[in-house]
Amino acid sequence: MNIETKWLKDFVVLAQTRNFSKAAEIRHVSQPAFSRRIKALESKLNCKVVNRLHQPLQLTLSGEIFLKRAEKILTELDLLSEELQQQTLRTPLIFSATHTLSIGVFPSIVEHINKLPFTVDTQLKIADADDCANLLKHNHCDYLLAFSDPLLDDFHHDSILLAKVKLLPVCQANEQGEAIYQLSQPKSSVPYLAYQENIYLDRVVSKLIKNKGQQVNFNKMLMSPMADSLKMMALKGLGVAWIPEFSLATELASQQLVIAGDEQWQPELSLRLYRAKKMQNKHYFQKKIWQHFHKINLSAL
Repeated sequence: MNIETKWLKDFVVLAQTRNFSKAAEIRHVSQPAFSRRIKALESKLNCKVVNRLHQPLQLTLSGEIFLKRAEKILTELDLLSEELQQQTLRTPLIFSATHTLSIGVFPSIVEHINKLPFTVDTQLKIADADDCANLLKHNHCDYLLAFSDPLLDDFHHDSILLAKVKLLPVCQANEQGEAIYQLSQPKSSVPYLAYQENIYLDRVVSKLIKNKGQQVNFNKMLMSPMADSLKMMALKGLGVAWIPEFSLATELASQQLVIAGDEQWQPELSLRLYRAKKMQNKHYFQKKIWQHFHKINLSAL
């Protein structure tokens, strides 16, 4: 039996409107053409599905039975089409992140993506924090994994809070397991391992030092855009560095590094996933992924 899908849709609309003229208008065809398609359907089914003598028209008993099957068939076809699109749409999702977040957080993002019922390819662009922000602003990536920088306020309404992360001041320990540089000692002289100027983490730490700097004499020793390079310098005893806590689990557990200051020296950062504006009106595939991202909980970082 060769029944066209459009005939099924015609019949369902006719059953809803109970009027040939309204149904034809909804289906964007002339009324004569619409009537011919309903007759063609009846011819293939070898039965009448509409009682044309009754106004408003009624479905025949066969029509009532066929309507339930037609609706089910159309629903199944829509679901099948959606599933096939999900399985075959393999355009990589492009993420951008700093080196530190690419190592400490991005693997958790990929882990959650892999829980989706369809395959998703990903591509990661690693750059300095401000360069990553520019990738997002110019639609050169789909998603940005970053700390909540005021420079990204235009994207804040379309972002997801993933976790709260402390920025910990750490340094090498002495033989007694104590910090070789103490931020709690008034007017102590502390070599300071700084982030490269004009990136977000530098702005956070610089503001902290400016507000509390009268308590300690800071001496800026080195600068780097990467938390991991500052961590390596701290491991060599070159000074105090502020490092995201998720990058310090091994070093703190082994006491290779210790925390040099109490909570007043530990600013809390918001880790967010930002979505490029080009992704806001995308296909069902991308919308489903964005909904899935809302379920991510990285509080254990």
